[in-house]
Amino acid sequence: MCFMLYMAAACPLPELPWNSTDPRLNTSDPGDSGPDLERHLSLPFRTCVGSSQHCGCGFRHAMYQNGDWPEIEFRDPDPDDAADEQANHNQLAQLLEKLLESCEAIELYGCWNGELTAPRAGQQKISADELRAPHFVFRERFKYIVTRD
Repeated sequence: MCFMLYMAAACPLPELPWNSTDPRLNTSDPGDSGPDLERHLSLPFRTCVGSSQHCGCGFRHAMYQNGDWPEIEFRDPDPDDAADEQANHNQLAQLLEKLLESCEAIELYGCWNGELTAPRAGQQKISADELRAPHFVFRERFKYIVTRD
């Protein structure tokens, strides 16, 4: 099962196809997830965001367990994984900063594949630059509103 990261905006989002010979940030159509995805993301243009692993698993993320994300406290990734995750976060932050030149805000929502029907566990307003921080971890079932400030 994969961690899925979804993005929504009021302006069109770029198509960034997956390239197995140069694995990096990519986007794809969220497919038939429309009605369930609308429960979490309110802006009209939506896409799935993939990492160097093709899916969202290459982004730092934590599972929602018993009303919290306890694994955030004890994350100790392999140094190679940490470098790859950081590169994915940097690429995502760079894309968001470019999009925020023409969009007022971008919404992000992460969950495990097939769990879009689960209720949202919270939301937070952040800047694109905050995604670059080595301690930033996407919380499963959490909505992020990314703004210029």
